[in-house]
Amino acid sequence: MGGGRSLIVLLVSVFVLSVAGLGGQDNHIATIHVINSMPKDSEPMQIHCKSSNTDYGMQQVRVGDDYQCGVREKALYFCAALSGRQIASFHGFQPRRDGNHKAVFWLVKEDGFFLSWDKSKWVKKSEWYTD
Repeated sequence: MGGGRSLIVLLVSVFVLSVAGLGGQDNHIATIHVINSMPKDSEPMQIHCKSSNTDYGMQQVRVGDDYQCGVREKALYFCAALSGRQIASFHGFQPRRDGNHKAVFWLVKEDGFFLSWDKSKWVKKSEWYTD
């Protein structure tokens, strides 16, 4: 009987842990990627992405890094970037434009912000502005 009881305790424990794990997962519609492709000697840039319900706060992104944030609802996600004296804003996720894609990639370069869904075809969508 001791062996049967141990098996039941083990099975219940596994079940509870698996259910608890499911509750902790984020069910993202998509992921916004912001890839810092500024020149190697550039300071890290600051990125801030948010929707009306979710705010990821200001994040520092070093050259070569890929900042990621999850899209949790079909809503507009607004992003702002700051690099030295340059500033820019762009729609990180637009439901109409990006709703059928699991990932939205933004490549940040000296000459602007480029959008892709497959990291092979890039379209310039925004530019840096100086304050």
